Amino acid sequence: MQEEAEPDVPEKIFIQPCGRENSTGQIGKEKISQKGDRNGMERQKFEEIFQKYGFWEKLTESQKSILEEQVRWNHYQEGQLVTGTGSDCLGMFLVQSGTLRVYLISEEGKEATVFRIHAGELCMLSGSCLLSSIPFDVQIDAETDCSVYLLPTVAVRRVMGENIYMENFIYKMMNESFSDIILAVQKILFASLEQRLVGFLLDESARCHSDRIPMTQEQIARAIGSAREAVSRTLKELVKEESVELFRGGVRILDRKKLYQKI
Repeated sequence: MQEEAEPDVPEKIFIQPCGRENSTGQIGKEKISQKGDRNGMERQKFEEIFQKYGFWEKLTESQKSILEEQVRWNHYQEGQLVTGTGSDCLGMFLVQSGTLRVYLISEEGKEATVFRIHAGELCMLSGSCLLSSIPFDVQIDAETDCSVYLLPTVAVRRVMGENIYMENFIYKMMNESFSDIILAVQKILFASLEQRLVGFLLDESARCHSDRIPMTQEQIARAIGSAREAVSRTLKELVKEESVELFRGGVRILDRKKLYQKI
């Protein structure tokens, strides 16, 4: 599979300890200068990233400053829960590297992936409390190690209240996310396991620009809301038909035409 170049990730920001006084009783100016340079670089990188979204140019300088001053840079390890069902309202995410997974979970613990958020993409479901009239009941975890910018809910809500362009942008994102959730539920309710599996393999192949899907059967089962045993049986049937072949840690598509005929 052709590897995609990983986007630049800002250097992790650590809280600097209080400066020690030197022999003249003054805090070292060099450390202050270095900290100021780093903060300036982070603010510039943040603004460059958000300039590609239409709402940014419609913000006043004061509103931009509110977001720039409140933005945080977080890192999540693979498998780490980012936000739980109804328990958190963190704000707006912009993924810098890695992949976040948005999924539904049943009372029995069965999972079904709704969609993934890849590097360079925004996610508003982590701040769904911003729109109390549209309830979302999803969870988000780190499918791989992730670095993200986080705009806290307080800052986003404040700018939303002042700027209609920001508000419309967030409503549009929420609407698209809600549509994805409905589509995921429809697939679970009305599509057969084979159709869901084949559709998933074709989608992943298109996204990766490769016939090889480097995902285990357990990961695929979680992604389509099924059990690993059921996915394994279905894959074996596809192997018999010579539509796919299995390799350690993944699946390779052999005959796209056969797969498309199944959906």
